[in-house]
Amino acid sequence: MKKVLATLIVSFILLFQVTPAFCANLDIDAASYILMDAKTGSVLYEYKPDLKWRPASTTKIATALVALKEGKLDQMMTASNEAVSDIGVGGMNIGIMPGEQMSLNNLLHALLIVSANETANIISENLFNDKTKFLAEMNKFAADAGAKNTTFTNPCGIDEYEKDADHFSSARDLALIAKECLKYPLFREIIGQKQLSTLPATNKHKTWNILNNTNKLLGKSFKYGPETGDDRNQYTITGLKTGSTSRAGANFISSAVNKDGLELISVVLGVNNKPNRSVFDFTKTLLKAGYENYSRQMIIDRSTKIQEITVKDAADGDKVDLITNGVIEALLPNDKTQWQLDKKINIRQDVKAPVKKGTVLGSIEYTREGVSLGKVDIVSSRTVEQTLKSKSKDYVKGITSTSLFKYIVIGVILVICFFILRFILRKISRKRKYKLRNFN
Repeated sequence: MKKVLATLIVSFILLFQVTPAFCANLDIDAASYILMDAKTGSVLYEYKPDLKWRPASTTKIATALVALKEGKLDQMMTASNEAVSDIGVGGMNIGIMPGEQMSLNNLLHALLIVSANETANIISENLFNDKTKFLAEMNKFAADAGAKNTTFTNPCGIDEYEKDADHFSSARDLALIAKECLKYPLFREIIGQKQLSTLPATNKHKTWNILNNTNKLLGKSFKYGPETGDDRNQYTITGLKTGSTSRAGANFISSAVNKDGLELISVVLGVNNKPNRSVFDFTKTLLKAGYENYSRQMIIDRSTKIQEITVKDAADGDKVDLITNGVIEALLPNDKTQWQLDKKINIRQDVKAPVKKGTVLGSIEYTREGVSLGKVDIVSSRTVEQTLKSKSKDYVKGITSTSLFKYIVIGVILVICFFILRFILRKISRKRKYKLRNFN
């Protein structure tokens, strides 16, 4: 009980007394937040991204991830008494009854669109017939996605019971889990639906009410940057998941894309919702900053000269340029002084002719804050022929290194040894005959 009380006090202090590092620029009053490139995982903005926080119903994306990886969509699952009752006081639900049977596919829709707590419990009890194993898989898949500050003790995100005192995640971890979830087309399809209106009849329900997605921004577009006279400078919210409890405050994971196809993931945790200063408002602020200040930038173009090397035994000049055999582009600040890229070049040593144009002789990789932005091969810009002398040496070496040549040499040696031995034996035989004649 003391542990729970201490956690509640810390959460309360963080929730109402936070002073974000980017407050002056972004004016986001949250316990923590992060804005991430959905493609590479590069971080655009962050504030206390590794702070452990109650994830509330954003937990359900990890539940969905396990189901998508391990389940079969047509698998029928049965609701237990515990599954429909263990949803927390006032917990979100769609009224599933004990003994009711639904497919995993329909449960996933209710899980992600309506955020129904009992659907998470039903999935966790049925997928492996062992809720404990399901939770172990949740934590494993979260860790595999890169999460380092996450521990899930239930599949729906309730945090009011002592048994869930250690149920935590972080803004960075949730963004990484969301990034993994977005690899699944079905996940994208579900989180993009504004309503749940197609649940089929079950053994307990003939019909279902139409229920709205908890994501109030879904499908809406927002402008950013300078006015262009068209809708080019705007982004659209495509998903993802809300979550709130009295301990967690308001949490929101969002996915968005602009007209250039740039997809971002934002996570805002621990907001005390107020008029015009809700978790949805702060999400718009964060995404707007990302789309205004970041864009796809060319880091290095194809056929860019990296360096010149000396090629041994070259017939027509021993110098050759090494160039890139690809393009590296990445999401970076529009202000190039903020790039701060790290470059790693690997070049083959002791290169010897002949070398064909396009031969891979190394690679170049760019990273930013430990995240790889891209890697391309370094190749020869031209063909380098071999000198006649070197060709002759290589020809002889090629012949002498073959198995056939080795067998021939061994055969010759054996023949020579045979004749030498025969010569010695004949000489010995003659000496013996000579001694015998002289003795007689």
